[in-house]
Amino acid sequence: MKATQIRMFEESGIAACVLLAGGSEYLEIDKHGVLIIPSGVKPTGFNLLVAVKDDSRTFVVQKAVGTEGGAYDSRALSELEGFAPGFTATIMRDPIMVIRQGKNTWTGWHKNNASNRVDCWTLEKDGKLTLFQVGIVTHDNGKTFVLHGEYRWIGQLWGSINGWVGIPSNPKWGSLEGGSSNRTQIFNHPDFVALSLDIQLEDWCGTEAAMDPPLPKVSGQGFAVVDWFVFFAGQTGQGIVKNQNGKPAWVHGIDVSGFDPNSSEPPLWRGDIISFDQAVENWGRKQNAPPKLTGVKMVKRDW
Repeated sequence: MKATQIRMFEESGIAACVLLAGGSEYLEIDKHGVLIIPSGVKPTGFNLLVAVKDDSRTFVVQKAVGTEGGAYDSRALSELEGFAPGFTATIMRDPIMVIRQGKNTWTGWHKNNASNRVDCWTLEKDGKLTLFQVGIVTHDNGKTFVLHGEYRWIGQLWGSINGWVGIPSNPKWGSLEGGSSNRTQIFNHPDFVALSLDIQLEDWCGTEAAMDPPLPKVSGQGFAVVDWFVFFAGQTGQGIVKNQNGKPAWVHGIDVSGFDPNSSEPPLWRGDIISFDQAVENWGRKQNAPPKLTGVKMVKRDW
């Protein structure tokens, strides 16, 4: 396998490769993670392979994000032998689908149990817990497809009367539970259970605010605070913000000033204070849903 066919996410120690759906050859990847698609090919989907070092305490799972709080599906991944010495590789059984509707193109992320990413959890012996996601996005409407990876949670586990408690290392990560994501169900996954057998942690006796840092307050019309933003969601990443009265609104990456479709970093994080020009009601097919903000600009980031 050519070196350019593997993207190594150095900080997390995770490697990834991509095949066209139904294909047998790994695609080459440039230094920014952009997949080199053969000339004349219009991708319909991608098979994602993710590998972790044998001596790491990382395991790979796929979440059924098509349903609220979807479960971690042990049948979604298959182990692939012979990837590289010292690595354990898994491949998604179902391809990441490329969806095209009219002039719009994106990778399927939340319908019919489809997912454009996998979750890579690491539990160290000292109780440090991290969640790193790897997947494929196109934030420029199908012109390029990018093998993307980013941390979604970093923190420390403590013991509790009910099992485990997760304390984020930075307020931007929010609670380990992740709101309706129900991420703490990972505690019941066999791979997590196996890793947890050799850690012993003191019980948590801190505050609720440390477990679930409150969002900063905003004042005045035309301002809001980011509750969450996911780079893998929607066409250009999307999330929810809350205004001074706590009412939610959608924000899309493309509506954020300075949005770069080839950036490796989401434009917004939890706790960012933003300003906006308009809150558009009944947008697209989102009838009776929260409005969508336009003209979004960063105002303040505390970390």
